[in-house]
Amino acid sequence: MRRTRRIRGLAALPAAALLALGAVTAAPAQAEGYPEPQPPDPSYVFTEIGQLFTGTFVDTLTPGQLQYLVGAGILDTAGRLAQPFVDLTKPETWHTPQGASGAAAAAQHVWDALTHVAPFGLGLPTHPAYIPDWNHNGRFGVADVDDALHDDTYDDPDYAQARFRLPCNNPDGTVWFETVDGSCAPGESGAVFAQGAVRKFRMVNARGISLAGKVFFPAGVDPDHPDARKYPVTIGFPGASEHQSDVGMYAMGTARDGFISFTFAQAGQPASDGNALDLITPLLQVEHCFAPGSCLDAQDVTRWVAGQDITAISDLGNELGNLVRAQNPRLVRINPAYAPAGENQRNPWLDLLDLDHINLWGQSVGSIGMSSYLNWQDKGFGYDGRPLPKVSSFVGMSGFTHHVASAAVQWQTADFDIPGLNENGVLPPNPIFDPTDGPIGTKDLYDMERRDPRSTNPMMFVDYEGGSHGDSINWLGVPHNAKSPALSVHYAMAWFNCYGRGDADQASCDALREPIDGLSRAVATEYAPQGHYGPSLCVTVPDRATLIQVFRPQIFLQNLTSSPGRHDCTPQ
Repeated sequence: MRRTRRIRGLAALPAAALLALGAVTAAPAQAEGYPEPQPPDPSYVFTEIGQLFTGTFVDTLTPGQLQYLVGAGILDTAGRLAQPFVDLTKPETWHTPQGASGAAAAAQHVWDALTHVAPFGLGLPTHPAYIPDWNHNGRFGVADVDDALHDDTYDDPDYAQARFRLPCNNPDGTVWFETVDGSCAPGESGAVFAQGAVRKFRMVNARGISLAGKVFFPAGVDPDHPDARKYPVTIGFPGASEHQSDVGMYAMGTARDGFISFTFAQAGQPASDGNALDLITPLLQVEHCFAPGSCLDAQDVTRWVAGQDITAISDLGNELGNLVRAQNPRLVRINPAYAPAGENQRNPWLDLLDLDHINLWGQSVGSIGMSSYLNWQDKGFGYDGRPLPKVSSFVGMSGFTHHVASAAVQWQTADFDIPGLNENGVLPPNPIFDPTDGPIGTKDLYDMERRDPRSTNPMMFVDYEGGSHGDSINWLGVPHNAKSPALSVHYAMAWFNCYGRGDADQASCDALREPIDGLSRAVATEYAPQGHYGPSLCVTVPDRATLIQVFRPQIFLQNLTSSPGRHDCTPQ
């Protein structure tokens, strides 16, 4: 009987995804309440695995998206392979007043492309819901592959600004958009949609490497004719080999909620200069950070957003010295001082920003970089010894390093995320290589940070059911639970709206205590509104076991055979 039930459970998943698609032409599926505790069900350990592919079914069966996946993938790959070599064909590359500087820059560009994360910036196409209208023809998403091809075009002013629609993430995995009357409707419904503005820009980090950035403005905000209002700020990083648009649901989601949202690609990431070594150097120089480039860039971009100076930590004229300091040598470095002394341009949107409410977020290695910021904020200074801008809150998805809650901190992971086996990942305690992830490692880190008396701010640990590392990435077709994007955005936006703005929204604060369908049934989601000085409240209580818990046999066996399962949070 158990075997029959397991097969039926797996077979039902494609059907469930197809039924979800039927809602595209009707009404959006509503998030269901979190299920009441049930008797033990050992078959769940196996049937839960099938949830990993429900999101893939929705992505590929949504009308037009499979063709988009193929078309954008082929054309985008061809463009990325050719782009780094364009400068080699230009006469001005070889004949400049500065002698060989043009050729050196072109050679550095080719080398960076070859050794990027990933090489040439190749990867799965971004979900079409998160691509702005870069060619200004009024078409969005699957209706215009050309927009995807120019999402990372930074050297053509025709693609420097655009409009974007404000995504509504539905619990069935579909994406609708906010209309001008505040409701949500499918993108092809003919409704009149609210739109925000997005601008591309570049800034120079403290290592003299140019980083690509985007800034997303809420609907009704004109960045060219600003009003007197100040808007709270979010700053986000993608994970390794991801484009900024691959985490677009968070950037556009915060803009929809009234934040001005910045994203940056770290050195070595798609659209930015640098290469894979720039993401992981200077080696052994940044405590609790196995990817020092991401951790250092987190400090640089936050300073740039806040209008503070960027000072060089690399010798702009001595690459041998940089190599001795365990930095990745380069043919070309840019002076990060603000013009006219250097080539950085000061943030042109400073007058719009509420700099008392800056909030950070990141995915994977981007989350590691941003979580490292909180460690330095607790010290009172950055890597270069200078003060850092104060941040109010942080939301991290799938990847964390050691830090304290020097701001309100929310950790998000999934049942099948990369399995960190403890708060140090897979190694014994050490000051360098200690990234962690997954429900076991992230829960251990949450407990460790909550025990630290310096963690005086609110803390929350969120675990998705049946999800993977791909649940917080907008890669089209990547395995993920269809429910997770809406779930992740829901709790991230509630966190920022509660702790990241001057006009805190009480409804958002209340929502953090409420469980919704899609949270893990094997691991408790917890919320400690007083941080170290108060209880960790159970948002959910587990009644199932998940496969990754075999690394903690005592928990696995208890959850497999009893209900409720293992938890150490305080029932609400």
